[in-house]
Amino acid sequence: MLTAEGSKARRDRLSHAIEQNGWDLFLTTDPRTVYYFTAEMQPPDAPVAYLQFAGGRTEVLKPETYSIHRVVDYPEEELRSHVLDLAGNRRAGVEMRTCIVSLPASEDATRTILRLRKCKEEDEIDEIRSALELNIVAYDAAKAVIAPGAREIDVYNAMYQAVVRKAGTAVEFKGDFACGERCVKGGGPPTERVIEPGDLYVLDLFPAPAYYFSDTCRTFAAGPPTDLQQSAWDLVMQAMRQAKAVIRPGVKTRDVYLAAKQVLDSDPRFENTFWHHLGHGIGHRGHEAPRIIPGSDDIFEEGDVFTLEPGLYSSAIQGGIRIEDNYVVRANGVENLFHYPHGLV
Repeated sequence: MLTAEGSKARRDRLSHAIEQNGWDLFLTTDPRTVYYFTAEMQPPDAPVAYLQFAGGRTEVLKPETYSIHRVVDYPEEELRSHVLDLAGNRRAGVEMRTCIVSLPASEDATRTILRLRKCKEEDEIDEIRSALELNIVAYDAAKAVIAPGAREIDVYNAMYQAVVRKAGTAVEFKGDFACGERCVKGGGPPTERVIEPGDLYVLDLFPAPAYYFSDTCRTFAAGPPTDLQQSAWDLVMQAMRQAKAVIRPGVKTRDVYLAAKQVLDSDPRFENTFWHHLGHGIGHRGHEAPRIIPGSDDIFEEGDVFTLEPGLYSSAIQGGIRIEDNYVVRANGVENLFHYPHGLV
């Protein structure tokens, strides 16, 4: 869970942004952002509002959603009424990307919140570490089931059961669960597809049990890896090492992408088969800044939490190889948050 100390630090940074923008208050109705500033987890389907006023006063509004004393059909309407009573005609910065309340004197604060969220406090990094624990048990379960003749859905079910046991409750378990040539140009949910001998199984997992995403990938071979598959794996790991070596605060993300892409294209057998991003920030959402793509102007900053996920894809290797870990930018380089073997078996 997020901490009171971390939330106070985030509120202090928001107070500075409120002052800089000349707002009288900030408003959000996104439960993720409410959690970010309060450390109070809100049900994702229950209406909630967070207001922070110039000077630091805060209000959290949670209208009643169920009662045996009265009919509650439209709690969002009650929430809007309460917010309007508090905000009046004050000038407000509103996280309009998700807000269900319209204020008469407001401007969009979404970009401000995105900038605040880019660099993570230590309690946020700990939330991501907790999510990563689910990935570990999922991969262990997958390796025990992956074999020719098993189905994608069998692998998924084994992973999900392990995740639920680890979490101690039902959790949403998102990811890419395609194997063989299904993962040459994509991924997606599991199917009844039967694993063929020699298939590569790309398992990209991004659970978020407490609003904060982890996002890792491992590739497993259904049988002993071929020499060509092993060569592709070696190249992917070389690209990962090259990317990590150049990341520091102040480095442009597109330069890191290009450094890894040069490695991945260096073997003519796999040239131009790497078709997606090299990585991206993670946090409240699965894809945040910094985005490690050639078209980005993002710059790495201390506190950024991000993925690196180089990959190679080809029918010749019966699918693809993608390896993904999660990192945080520190003053002198990167810290790996996920420690799980990278091998194909």
